[in-house]
Amino acid sequence: MVNLNYIERKNIWVAASDGEIDRVKELIESGVEPTTADENSYTPLHAAASWGHIEILRYLCSVGGDINITDSDGDTPLFSVEDLETARVIIELGGDPNHKNFQGLTPAESLLEEYPVISNYLRDLTGEPHLPSIDEADLSTVDQLGNDPTNLITSSLINQVRNIMTEADVNGESMDSKELDEKLREAVTRSVDESVGIGKSLATSSSSTNFANLVPSSSLNACNKLDIVSENDETVEDQNHDTNKRQRN
Repeated sequence: MVNLNYIERKNIWVAASDGEIDRVKELIESGVEPTTADENSYTPLHAAASWGHIEILRYLCSVGGDINITDSDGDTPLFSVEDLETARVIIELGGDPNHKNFQGLTPAESLLEEYPVISNYLRDLTGEPHLPSIDEADLSTVDQLGNDPTNLITSSLINQVRNIMTEADVNGESMDSKELDEKLREAVTRSVDESVGIGKSLATSSSSTNFANLVPSSSLNACNKLDIVSENDETVEDQNHDTNKRQRN
């Protein structure tokens, strides 16, 4: 059951993360700036970008939000994206793919390890060379620990689920809430999409690849491990955890 009192008191960063556009509009209309940063320099634009809430991103920009605003690390909202569609919308809104943060990294470089498809999309825009990534890997590159691309995706999914549940616990959300269930389903869907991308790449590059076995095994492992996370893992709050910010996996 949705806690209406919780929704009512959401600040703009949490509302932007949760996709509560009506609450975001209410706060903006009451005088909150669209680029307002919390004590950790996290802005509503970064929050909406991280969670892929495109409607909120468009709205914030329409009321004066700067799509290239930076946080304390020099990261713009483009550094926070986790899906290709959101990255494309940010570019459409004027996001700068050539921006470098305080580490000297572009969004493409920052996103390469976790989101290689997004990284290569941005590299096409900036002219940066494509680098090897798990979606282009060959199954022959499985290491001694068995870390093939599909295993890496499953591991990433488990981390995403753990972070989602930890954040829900910190924010006082019910473990049975519809919003939490939707976030978990979105994470699984992204993982399956990445598995499909890997399978297509492998099917193209290697005639010996058994593509039909790739996605089912990865998805099955992910679903089994999701049960373990939800039933057995304790959520631990970091004393320095920014409760407004979605944590990287």
